Amino acid sequence: MSVAPDATSAPPRPRRQNVRFTTSAGRGPILVVTAEGEVDAANALLLSKHVEGELESASRLIVDLRALDFFAVQGFSILHRINVMSSRHAVNWVVLAGSEVNRVLGVCDPDGGLPVADSMESAIATVTRPPRSHLRLVTSR
Repeated sequence: MSVAPDATSAPPRPRRQNVRFTTSAGRGPILVVTAEGEVDAANALLLSKHVEGELESASRLIVDLRALDFFAVQGFSILHRINVMSSRHAVNWVVLAGSEVNRVLGVCDPDGGLPVADSMESAIATVTRPPRSHLRLVTSR
């Protein structure tokens, strides 16, 4: 006969981080923030906080999300927040989207309000163009 362990006596498990962020210098003054793993409701704000911490030293930013295995709808709100913060700091930015991010953007941003690239080359070209208005009006259908 086995007895289930008492849940109150079990030591708390450390929370599993299912996303990792790295920041590296790209070509010239371009900063690249890369996320790997999963962005979900529990950790989406971590992406925003990580990028916000980098905006003080950046004039051009690529947020590379191609290595994500999962991107929840909450991630779209974070990308919008990054867009607003980038505008506030006068940072020319683009998200380098993979299939998971494109899936969410297809539903949440069908009119392409966010700056999105599908390759590193096009991302570099986007952020090295003269600054654009990060906030733009999208007409309704």
